[in-house]
Amino acid sequence: MNFTNIIKNKINLKDKQKFVAIIGSDPSKGARSPILWNKAFFKLKINMKMFPLDVKNQNVSRLIKSLKENKNFFASAVTVPHKERVIKYLDEIDQSAFEIGSVNLIVKKNNKLKGYNTDSLGCRFTLNKINKKIQNILIIGCGGAGKACIISTKNKYPKANIYLFNRDLKKLNKFYKRIKLNKKNIKIIKNYNILIKLKKLDLIINTTSLGFDLEIPSIQSNLKYFSPISQLEIKFNKLKTTENLINTIIDNISETLTFLKVNSNAIVFDIIYKPSKTLIMKLAEKIGLKSINGLEMNLMQAVVAFGIVNKKVKIKEIIKVMK
Repeated sequence: MNFTNIIKNKINLKDKQKFVAIIGSDPSKGARSPILWNKAFFKLKINMKMFPLDVKNQNVSRLIKSLKENKNFFASAVTVPHKERVIKYLDEIDQSAFEIGSVNLIVKKNNKLKGYNTDSLGCRFTLNKINKKIQNILIIGCGGAGKACIISTKNKYPKANIYLFNRDLKKLNKFYKRIKLNKKNIKIIKNYNILIKLKKLDLIINTTSLGFDLEIPSIQSNLKYFSPISQLEIKFNKLKTTENLINTIIDNISETLTFLKVNSNAIVFDIIYKPSKTLIMKLAEKIGLKSINGLEMNLMQAVVAFGIVNKKVKIKEIIKVMK
């Protein structure tokens, strides 16, 4: 089976060339992993290359099967929205991926595919750099990366109050029950009214795709989960420029965030890395809060993943060549 007939984008893959991939809906349109991995391959003189593979949901199973059969395929990163979807097509997954229920790396060995999750370690790296006491945390989102961040956060701050907020409550409840989260200090926020009555927050983590690369459809579809649209009555069709739309959204989400009780030195961590100053970061700064983007999380998950695929290369060396 020729996988190039399955993907949406075109790639220039040479015969007999060993390669790794990154699977997602459209990683060819700006995913950072190919840049990081290919720079590392070049500097470390490893004769391999990463290719982005854009694939629709309904074609994921065919693509995984085709890659498994391809003699030159070595491994693949996995990005949105396929981190959970790919699991059922793999032969095995490691403990971290099993606990999280999400895979962002597939490695082929002895003609079998094994899934790993390095998002959790990437998130933990960023959390380790927060040098302040954290007692109350709000985590927004429960996708593949979101679940990894929930696990990282509960392990990093075992005594903190952690509040989970997600538009799909069934999905969040399923994850909550499956990993048996501590109900005493980890709680699900079931609606907006409860959200704005939380204790003073020290850390807010956004794991949704809101504002990624300033994609307007994504912003429009997600905005209703962050602010009461019926009250704000935003008229998107009257906003003729992207800049006006973004500024209007920032103003209105900021209005919503002011309802949240946050400490004056609270931190907002947005796992999105593109743009470098994300939508959430802009609104955080607007109300005087410190913010962090997802660049380091993205870098470190790639570093750890590269290390799993290339076991002979030390982590310090990978960090050096990827930065």
